[in-house]
Amino acid sequence: MVSGFCIARADDVVRPGAPQLDRPTLMALGVKLPAGGDDNYNATVSVRYRKSGTQAWRQALPLYRVRPETVRGWKVEPQFSGSIFDLRPATTYEIELRVADPDGEVDRTLTLSGTTRGVPGDPATPNQVAVDSATGLRAAMSAAKPGDVITLADGRYEGSYSLRAAGTAENPIVIRGASQDGVILDGGDCASCNVLEVYGAGFVHIERLTLQNANRALRFQTQAAEGNVVRRVRIRNTRLGIGAQADQRDFYIADNILEGRLAWPSVYTDDNGARSNDDGIRVQGFGHVMAHNRISGYGDAMKVEQDGARAIDFYGNEILSAYDNGVELDASEANARCLRNRFTNTYATLSVQPIYGGPAYLIRNVVVNVTHEQMKFHALGGTPPRESNGIFAWHNTFVSPGAALNLETSDATHHFVIANNLFVGGARPPNGRTVNWTGPIDDGVFDYNGYSPDGGFTLNLPLAQGGYSRFANFAAMQRGGIETHGLLLTAPVFANGLTPPASYTETLDPPDAALDPASNAIDRGMILANVNDDFTGAAPDLGALELGCPAPIYGPRPEGIDESNQPLGCEPPAGAPATPPAP
Repeated sequence: MVSGFCIARADDVVRPGAPQLDRPTLMALGVKLPAGGDDNYNATVSVRYRKSGTQAWRQALPLYRVRPETVRGWKVEPQFSGSIFDLRPATTYEIELRVADPDGEVDRTLTLSGTTRGVPGDPATPNQVAVDSATGLRAAMSAAKPGDVITLADGRYEGSYSLRAAGTAENPIVIRGASQDGVILDGGDCASCNVLEVYGAGFVHIERLTLQNANRALRFQTQAAEGNVVRRVRIRNTRLGIGAQADQRDFYIADNILEGRLAWPSVYTDDNGARSNDDGIRVQGFGHVMAHNRISGYGDAMKVEQDGARAIDFYGNEILSAYDNGVELDASEANARCLRNRFTNTYATLSVQPIYGGPAYLIRNVVVNVTHEQMKFHALGGTPPRESNGIFAWHNTFVSPGAALNLETSDATHHFVIANNLFVGGARPPNGRTVNWTGPIDDGVFDYNGYSPDGGFTLNLPLAQGGYSRFANFAAMQRGGIETHGLLLTAPVFANGLTPPASYTETLDPPDAALDPASNAIDRGMILANVNDDFTGAAPDLGALELGCPAPIYGPRPEGIDESNQPLGCEPPAGAPATPPAP
């Protein structure tokens, strides 16, 4: 101590490295800033961005400080990490990172630029190959070369098929049906085959046809393959829909319909999880996009399944049923993004088991008729267990017949925020608990959320905040310092009168979860740059849908609509600053 001031230890002063970008997706850029020092974790990195060639900057979320000391089972370097959302494809953006640390009075500005991926298109120099029989299709696949557009006439093509060639980024190989429902590749109920399997280094497009009646519909068989596309394909009566191999990159799986063999209300606990790996869409690796698919009848509707995956996007998907998880971000390292999806009739919907470092984002999802857990903040087994880190759950709407928010685990979750959500449970929640969160909380925030009904609130808080705590009601929880900006929801909540079903065994149609104009959830959220700063009223609304904004598109988009022209959010409110304040 000198003259009343503390002398900062050298290791408390942040030492930023060179900023890096994750693999870009069509609508997001992930940023990684390696950083030494900052042992007391009080450095910050604010972010702003602009389209290259323009003047106005926009604020993004600050980068998240990854905490390697709570990550087990995966090596994570010290870093700041985060995402910029709602960009447009094939567009270059300038990014500015401002690093600040009161220790050593650090204030540095670092810059980089990144370009989003374009919507995959046809070959630059196409070679049209027309086929109208199974024999002709096999011959065309055997002779395929970059630039081929293999077009299938309407008809039924019996058997299984294999493509071993690869395209290029400029000249992919395209297999395209004359119509989605008219061109049918039929596996004949084979017990172990793939209707279609694709080998080679990548850049193969499968489009506008149906794959059916097999153990598996489509599998990309080559490790580290890049740039494959599945678009406007229908898959039905298969145990597995679309499969993958390790370290693959930059797949685009969009506007497809997948109909598996499982029927709601069959769920995980009926047979001890025997069908939990009957996957709709499974990807492995980095930079993948799963967008606007409609999926029903599988164990896990969609998932990433690779330790350390980064930059994976799930958005706009319509999940009609899932025997187990609606989406799995499991074992991702950072910048796993689940945005604007709708899940109806699911067992344990949003799975983050675990996240190795973070951040992982669960934003503006509508989740209705949950059997067990709305958000699966679980660990993977081991000694010690591999627990989750760095999860941000913002602006989701949950409507469940049981508890409004349920988490049943003995595993801790580290460094997370749950804010601006709606949690609506049944009129008589199990054991009288509106919230039942048994997992130990390490540096977790619950605030700005809306709940219904009033009842018991059980949270496994840090010891300094009381440890395992059972609050008799919402008011008691607020007096305990939790949800200081949160609220109890009062009727009406939803414009169409949406309420939880009496039992999860009901099969619900996808709901409209728009807020009623009289809802007390309106204008009650906190502002989050690049997430909700286009709000329409005095402040952001709670839940997935901002009143007065266009409804999102869930599931396959109309022909002619893709990431380059689909509407996103709302226009900025009148008088809003060009760069809204960071939260």
